[in-house]
Amino acid sequence: MKISVFGGGGFIGSHLVAQLLDEGHKVQALDTNNDKISEKYFLHKNFTFHKVDVSKKNNNIKDIISKSDIVINLIAYAVPSLYIEKPLDIVNLNLFENLKIVEQCTKLKKWLIQFSSCEVYGMLGGRNGIFSEGESLLILGPVNKKRWIYSCAKQMLERIIYAYGEEKSLKYTIIRPFNFIGPNMDFLVKSKAEGIPRVFANFMSALLYKKPLYIVDNGTNERTFIFIKDAVEALGLIIKNREKFENEIVNIGNPANEISMRDLAYLMKDIYKEKVPNELLPDILSIDGEEYFGKGYQDSEKRIPDINKLNAIGWTSKYDLRNTFEISMDYYIKKRLSKEI
Repeated sequence: MKISVFGGGGFIGSHLVAQLLDEGHKVQALDTNNDKISEKYFLHKNFTFHKVDVSKKNNNIKDIISKSDIVINLIAYAVPSLYIEKPLDIVNLNLFENLKIVEQCTKLKKWLIQFSSCEVYGMLGGRNGIFSEGESLLILGPVNKKRWIYSCAKQMLERIIYAYGEEKSLKYTIIRPFNFIGPNMDFLVKSKAEGIPRVFANFMSALLYKKPLYIVDNGTNERTFIFIKDAVEALGLIIKNREKFENEIVNIGNPANEISMRDLAYLMKDIYKEKVPNELLPDILSIDGEEYFGKGYQDSEKRIPDINKLNAIGWTSKYDLRNTFEISMDYYIKKRLSKEI
């Protein structure tokens, strides 16, 4: 099949491009940069890269979508510090610019696989803290907690996609990812002034550059993590089982890999010490959420995915929590030791 991946140059997109090409699909990747895509794929006969900024006029999005069987849309700002610092940028890209892709897929009758976020579930879990796609309430904090604008934009896009499916016969699948991690994730920072990436890249930066590992609000919040290879394999199965997933919302995550942010800091510090035994490692310090991220920060305590839909098609995770972080960290440690970062 001909598959277009919007946001194909990012962390998830680059791994997804590799998976789809290895499965024999023809792939077009669209992004503002291609740094994370392996060089070998630029020589692949079934791969094309388009340098495109969807927010700019005179792009060729309509033409690209018209020549696709499937459109996978990953485009988003997904860095927590930006939710606080630039809320209008968040809603403009994550809702309004994404909506243009939704509209084109509707007009051109293409199957849209839209990446959303587990953030849409908001602050409260379902039964036993488990989030179910069709049952859990989507409850956000008050408006002055700017952190929730990302969740709100993603949730609104989901609702509009659903409406297009009901009224305009759009064929879609919405993916709610639960903390994908692996090589090439996010960006590393030497200081907070360079930005605040998500927790894995944040702690990894601290270990590499010998800065304190800051755990927000005592690090009691818990999350589940899934290795990127498990995640893109799940998406491959969704594509192969299209009839089961048309007009469905699907969680992709690993409920077995749950850990508190405090315990994660200690786990990553322990793994780093095993791999680089002779280095003096930084301290783990607690900090208030609003002091670290800015005024308007708030978070949820627990977020576990219900993955019954994936289990029903035979998908199971192959990577446990420690293995997931060992492989992911090893990638960055080798780059640091070879002086690539």
